Order: sequence, then structure tokens, then C-alpha cells
Amino acid sequence: MSAFLGPIHHWLYNKIKIQHDIVEDIMSLTENKQLNLNIREKLIEQYGDAEMKPLEEVIDVNNIHGWLQKKVSLEENRLAYAVTQLLNENSSMMHELKDLFANKGAEVSTLTENDNVNDIYKTINDTLLDGMPCDHANIVVSQEDEEVIWKRNVCVHEDYWNAVGGDISNYYLLREEFIKGMLERANVTYDKLDETTSKISRR
Repeated sequence: MSAFLGPIHHWLYNKIKIQHDIVEDIMSLTENKQLNLNIREKLIEQYGDAEMKPLEEVIDVNNIHGWLQKKVSLEENRLAYAVTQLLNENSSMMHELKDLFANKGAEVSTLTENDNVNDIYKTINDTLLDGMPCDHANIVVSQEDEEVIWKRNVCVHEDYWNAVGGDISNYYLLREEFIKGMLERANVTYDKLDETTSKISRR
């Protein structure tokens, strides 16, 4: 089966898995806080089993693109639902969610102060789930030795949040914390230039 799979499929599946793990951490948070939201059960009821097995064992090799698209949508739905349910029950949990995302960003990051900014941007792009590669969710505005500026070309997340009555601004707030966590050891400055444009620099 692996003969049908290329690096890009594993690359995307890894991004899916990282977001899957974030949802798992959110469920653990609600359970540890004894909030009795039953988010785990509700997610299974709403979206089915989201178990992450090795890609070679589960992918439909006759419809690789379609199968991966379904997995992307599944994890987008699960994240939007879990965050929205938690905040609807207790809006003060945003602080814990921000810490959770920052910690997860630091956990998955391999970045160090020795990485150049172009490699750092690539690592961010290799980590965050932004739809399918063909969606071109982000575009680079400028790329120099010590600075990369990029912008959101299209929001591939909002429909999922709207579908669960969520607020897309919560997603972007938590996403920022995740990126900051990733950059913790990278010795770069990260700035939001406007709502859709970001910059990392080392000057």
C-alpha cells in the first residue's frame, strides 16, 4: 500500500495528527477539571471514531485525496466543537485553553535559535493544519534572510466554527498561542501586522 503514498500524504497526515492530539488534550482538560461536559462522548456521537492509526493501515488508496480531505474536515469539526462547547459552558476556561495551545506548540516544536527564519516559517507551515495543500490557505508576502512575512490567503476554518455556533476569533486567538509556543526556543520576534498578516524576524 505504501507504494501509492508520497511524502506529501505523510506530511498532511502528521498535521492532522497534531490537531487531533490538541483535541485529545482538550478532552483531558475537561475531564481533569471534572466539568462533566461529556465532550468525548459527544464528539464520537457527532463525528464518529477519530482514532489515528498508521497512515498505511487506514488510507483508501483508491481515493487518497478524498480520504485525507475527510480526515482534515473531521479534525476541524472536532476542534471547533470541543473549544466551543467548553467556552459555552465556562468562558473563563479560555486562559487554560491558551496555556494548552502554547504548551502543545512548544511540545511539538523542534526549533532552536540556530534555525534561520525561512526554515522556521517552513516548520510553522509544516505543523499547522490549514486545509489541503491545494487550498493555498497562506501565501508568502516577502522572504529575506532575516525576515519572513506571510498572510492568510483564505480562511479554511470558519465554516467549521460556524457549523457548531462557534466564534472563529477563538480559533485564531488559540492559534497565536500555539505559534508562540513553537517559537519559544527559536530566538525570533513574531508579530501580527494586521488581522491576516504575520511576520517572524531576527534582526
